[in-house]
Amino acid sequence: MCARKKHVIDWKTVNGAFSKPRRLHLVQGSDGLNRCPILSCDHPGFASRRGCRKHVKTIHAWYYYFDEKPNVAVDTLVISTAPNVANGKGSNVPSCSTDNDFARSFSQWLQSSCGGGKSRKQSDISVSRALKFVKFCCDQSAEAEDDVLSSTNFIDYSLGCPQLLTNFVDSLDTKWGIGQSGRIAYVTSISDLLDFRKFNSPPSSVLQNFAVTEVYVKRARKCLAKDMRSNWTTDLDIETLESHRSWASLSEVQSVIPFHKERYQSVLEMCMENPDSVKPCDVTFATRFIAAYLFLKVKGCRPMTYQHLTLRMFESARRNDGMVDQKIFKTAKRYGFDSVYFDEVSINFLEQYITYVRPLLNPICDYILVNRNGKQFQKLTDLLSVLVFEAIGKYIHPTRYRQIIETESCVALLPNEQKWISEDQKHSSNVARVHYQKKRSRQVAIRGRWCMRKLVETERKTVNSDVNTNMENENDVTNCFHGPVSENDNATDIATSSREKLFQRRAGIRFTAEEDEYIKIGMNKFGLRWSKILRHPNFTFNPCRVPNTLRKRAEALKLV
Repeated sequence: MCARKKHVIDWKTVNGAFSKPRRLHLVQGSDGLNRCPILSCDHPGFASRRGCRKHVKTIHAWYYYFDEKPNVAVDTLVISTAPNVANGKGSNVPSCSTDNDFARSFSQWLQSSCGGGKSRKQSDISVSRALKFVKFCCDQSAEAEDDVLSSTNFIDYSLGCPQLLTNFVDSLDTKWGIGQSGRIAYVTSISDLLDFRKFNSPPSSVLQNFAVTEVYVKRARKCLAKDMRSNWTTDLDIETLESHRSWASLSEVQSVIPFHKERYQSVLEMCMENPDSVKPCDVTFATRFIAAYLFLKVKGCRPMTYQHLTLRMFESARRNDGMVDQKIFKTAKRYGFDSVYFDEVSINFLEQYITYVRPLLNPICDYILVNRNGKQFQKLTDLLSVLVFEAIGKYIHPTRYRQIIETESCVALLPNEQKWISEDQKHSSNVARVHYQKKRSRQVAIRGRWCMRKLVETERKTVNSDVNTNMENENDVTNCFHGPVSENDNATDIATSSREKLFQRRAGIRFTAEEDEYIKIGMNKFGLRWSKILRHPNFTFNPCRVPNTLRKRAEALKLV
C-alpha cells in the first residue's frame, strides 16, 4: 500500500525567514509538564519533551523560521508534497545493500594490513559510501542493482568513467545537501574502491581507465579542500558565531558550574539520605552536571576522553597522584596517551557521584558515565550543551569550548604556554586559526597605513627642502614687494610640524622606572593579563605601549 501524502508548507522559502532553523529548547514547569513555546497555543502541556517537539513540528512549524507567524496568502507559499511516514528523510543518499559477497570481501580488505588497517566500523562506513556511488551509477544507467553486485564488470565501468564520478560529487551538494567534508569522505571511499579493484588484478584496459579516474579523484579532493578552507573565513569567524549565539567568553562558560551547583548538591543529598525517592530526571541531571564539571573544571578535551573513563582508571588516580593515563581516544595514533590530572577537589567530587548517584542508574559496565539503561554514555556533547544553554543561553559544545580556550590564550598566555594548552587539549582549532589570520591582517593594514604616511611625509620633506633651496633668492625679491611673513603662515608651519611629529615612530622609547614598577604591581594583581594592566586607571604608560610590549618588557626584567 502506498504511503498517504500530505501538503507541507516549506516555511524556509518565505520572505523574512531565518537563514537556519532555530533550535527548540523546552522549559519544564513546576508541575512537570513541558509547555508549547508559542504563547497563543492553548495546549495544557506534555509529559515528555518528545511529545512537545512533535506538537511544535506538526502544528507550529513556522516557529522554526519566524518569531511570529507570517501573515501571507497560502497561494504564495511554496507547497511541497511529502509522504506521511514517521521519521522519513528524503535527503538521504540512496544506497546498495551491503549483505553480499562483494561488500564483505571489500570490508575485509579494508581491515587488512595492506588495505588500510581500518576498524570494522570504519570499513563498513567506507563500503557503504562506495556502494552509494555504485547505486547512483545504476540509476544513471538503468541497471538492476542485483545484477551489478553479482559481477564486477559494471563496477569497473563506473570507476573508469570520470563523468559519472563528476555527476555524483555534484549531486551530493545540489541534490542531497552534503558539505565539503562529507563529499571529501565520499571521494576517499571511491578511491578505496579503486584500490580494491586494482588489488584483484583487472584487465590492462580497465587499469588504464582507472588511471584517468585517479587524476579526477585527486582534482576533486583538491577542489573540495580549497572550498572548505575558503568557507572557514565566514563560517568559523567569531563574529559569525556570536550572531548565531554559538560563542561566549571564558568567564561566561566558567559560570555554568556555580549556576547548577546548588541543584546538584540537593540531588546528591537526596541520593545519600533517601535514594528510593530520587526521580530519574534528577539522576540524569547529576550525570550531566558531572560531565560538564569534567570538561569545564578538569580538562577541556575531546568527549572520548571522558566517555571511556572507567572506574579502574579513576581508582588508580589516588595511587598516581591524581594522574590517569588512557589510550582509547580519537587522536591516540598521534599522541599515544591522553593523560588527565585530577586534583584533590575533583577526586572527592567524582567519588561522591560514583558512590551515591551512579548506582541508581543500575550500571552494567565499568564506565563512570552511564545512561539510564546502565550502558556507556555516548552523547557527552549533548550533556554539556544542555547545561551551558540553561546557564548562559548560548550553544557551546566541547569543541567550541576548546576553541574559546585557544583564542583567549593568545591574550593571556605566553607563546610557549599557548602551545602547552593546545597540546593538552589534543586539539587544533580552525576557529582560532581564522581569528589569528584576521588579527594579523588588521595589524598588517595598520602598519602598512602608518608606513605609507611616513613615506609620503618623507617625500614631502624632500620636495619642500628642494623648493626652499631653489626659491631662496626669489623669496628675498618677493619679500621686498609683499612685506614680512604673516602669523597665519607661522601657524600653518606649526600645524605641519605637529602632524609630522604625530606620525614619527615612537617604538624606540625606553621604559621608565615608574612603568617597570607598574608592570610588577600589575602582575601581582592581575597575573599575565597584559591588556588589563595596560588599561588600568592607576597605571600611567606611554601612549605607544601595547600589551605585547609589556609582555616583552616583563621577559626582559625576568619577571616571567
